[in-house]
Amino acid sequence: MVQATTRVDNLSILLREDPWLSAIMGHGVFQVRSVESPVAGSEKAASDILGQVQYHAAQQGVAMYYARVDTAQVNVVRSLCAAGFYVVDVTVTFCMEAPSQVRDPAPGKVSICPVGPEHHQGVLDIASSCFQYSRFHLDPLVPRSVANRIKHDWVLSYIRKQRGDELFTAVLNGRPVGFLAALSMELQGRRICVIDLIGVDTACQNQGVGQALTEFFIRRYHTQCDRLQIGTQAANIPSMRLYQRLGFSVMKTQYVMHMHVGKTAASSEATCGSAT
Repeated sequence: MVQATTRVDNLSILLREDPWLSAIMGHGVFQVRSVESPVAGSEKAASDILGQVQYHAAQQGVAMYYARVDTAQVNVVRSLCAAGFYVVDVTVTFCMEAPSQVRDPAPGKVSICPVGPEHHQGVLDIASSCFQYSRFHLDPLVPRSVANRIKHDWVLSYIRKQRGDELFTAVLNGRPVGFLAALSMELQGRRICVIDLIGVDTACQNQGVGQALTEFFIRRYHTQCDRLQIGTQAANIPSMRLYQRLGFSVMKTQYVMHMHVGKTAASSEATCGSAT
């Protein structure tokens, strides 16, 4: 793992390798991490970010960088753009204080259960084909096959018990038509339950499967945490409307930015196709 650290005016900038994404992409993938402070958006702090990233990128042959920046930190966004980053996504994080009571599920054709061995291939097939708004699918320099592989491997890590807490599937007529991956974490003394990833078979979208999965998540976890949380992309208008309709409120918004060094979309396609 490669890590570079500098500290200026109470702002700690970290360039940290993402080993999981590096393995899939076939080259170094680095996250630009920042600890927010009152000067995080200042001209000097933004200039320091620019210098740190440019210096590190100059040492790489082929690499990808990504950063999440609060939408109010315009100076940081400007500096990252000057280094070669571009915005691929605006993440919208929704939250809900855990309700004391929830409604019983409405009768429906979809049943939801923990993923079993008989569901594995169906759920992986959905993960490999249903997404269009993720930051990787929206990035023109990440081939769609690679973006699909990232989601496939994300769900595979749940099946192998390498990530998160639980993986559930929505079943219709005996076959998986959607899935929900959930994890929990502690933050400032509060327990947070998060929808880490949710997907619906393209043939079954806009038929209530996503709503059934989200309502199941609320029922399943509302007694186990202080807050429920989920994120989506500003481009995904249907999901944003769904979460608001179910009682979630916007908690924060962030730009998601990517930069590629020494590669093109075509070379990425050739490199990443053989990742395991």
